Amino acid sequence: MKKSVLALILLAVLIIIVSPGIVGKLAEDTVGENLNWAAEESGDLVVTSEGFDRSWFSSEGQHRVELADGSLRTAVTTAAGDGIDTALPVLLIDTHIDHGLIPVSSMGREKGSLAPGLGSAVSTLAIEFGDGERVDMPGKIYSKIGLGGDLNSHYAVEAGTRDVDGGEVTWQASTINIATNARSGEVTFEGDIGAMTFGNDQQTVSIDSLNFVAQQATSSYGFKVGEMDLKMGALSSDADGLSVGGMQGLSLKASSSVDDGVAAAAMRLEMNGQTIPGFGDISVIADMSFHEMDATALGAVKQRIEGLADALNPDQIMTAAEDEFKDLFAAGVDVGVEQFDVALPMGTVEMKMMITIPESDRAVFEWSSLLLNTTASLDLRVPEALVQLATSMSPETGAIIGMGYLKKDGDFYVMDADLGKGLLTINGAPIPIPMGAFQ
Repeated sequence: MKKSVLALILLAVLIIIVSPGIVGKLAEDTVGENLNWAAEESGDLVVTSEGFDRSWFSSEGQHRVELADGSLRTAVTTAAGDGIDTALPVLLIDTHIDHGLIPVSSMGREKGSLAPGLGSAVSTLAIEFGDGERVDMPGKIYSKIGLGGDLNSHYAVEAGTRDVDGGEVTWQASTINIATNARSGEVTFEGDIGAMTFGNDQQTVSIDSLNFVAQQATSSYGFKVGEMDLKMGALSSDADGLSVGGMQGLSLKASSSVDDGVAAAAMRLEMNGQTIPGFGDISVIADMSFHEMDATALGAVKQRIEGLADALNPDQIMTAAEDEFKDLFAAGVDVGVEQFDVALPMGTVEMKMMITIPESDRAVFEWSSLLLNTTASLDLRVPEALVQLATSMSPETGAIIGMGYLKKDGDFYVMDADLGKGLLTINGAPIPIPMGAFQ
């Protein structure tokens, strides 16, 4: 009995005292591994370790996260009106790790835990600008590093206020939870972002809460699959006390999957009350889906486009990746726009569309044969007031009505189009298709 008790005591001593130094290196590698995995997955980030000062029970270190050279960096610098070589801000992540199978040293700080794992960490964030100025960001990230290499992080921000660039930024309490595993490629995240307001003497911008939940994993075909649900509250912008735009709310649900080599995806977007000064409010509902896509061909298209994105203009990519797109369409695909409604001050434009491309012989595939094999339908309803406005601004709209493409139906103009076996009909009338344009 005494031997058993002594063995348990010895085992406890080894776990608590000896293990921190052994697993400290493992914990350090896990943090870097997950950060670099996240950067590789995005393709637009570079993560640099500034080194770790590792002691027996804890370690201190810093990682720098910045935009890599590429399309995203170019887009950001272009939007900012600066040159491509402009030194963009860098995100600094300072991390303290309490390591050990039982991280005893973590109990001396907030949110410390004795839960078994490779370690327990707390990180702070800061922005470093091109001139060397550093601005600390509010909140802290609390992380737990599991025995299997998984990293669970909790970002908590308390409500606060800060003076920035001659104005004031205020924010409510916010939380973000992220779980990643570099070995499995899985990531889940959820967030509850409180209201934020930025204001100065000239302008005020405010946004209500933002909530999101998502799960994502990398498939064996080279693209990610998962689910996302995002909701954003009202957004408003005032200048000199007058409204200059805003939005009542936005929600987005998206999902994608792969089953036995067949990929599918769906998305529903609802944007309510986007205010355009001098015009009025606009709302959009878009509900669309993709089915029966060959996962291998889809992955090849993605890889090809990513390889070309930085070298070609967008209008050149389709031509450069023509073979990959032919592989995708030859395998067949179904596209459905179950709902696409745009609510305008003069009424709501409603559209539904279905496209079915059956599988065909890739060896003899041509774009003209794609058109001949495709079946499609389009239902369009346009408010009469909008058609009248368009006719007054553009005489071509009247010509479309005269040819029967838009047909009066009560307070709407409608279009009922069908495509099958190379024959296009609009409102019951056959329309010739110039097949030579698709050679």
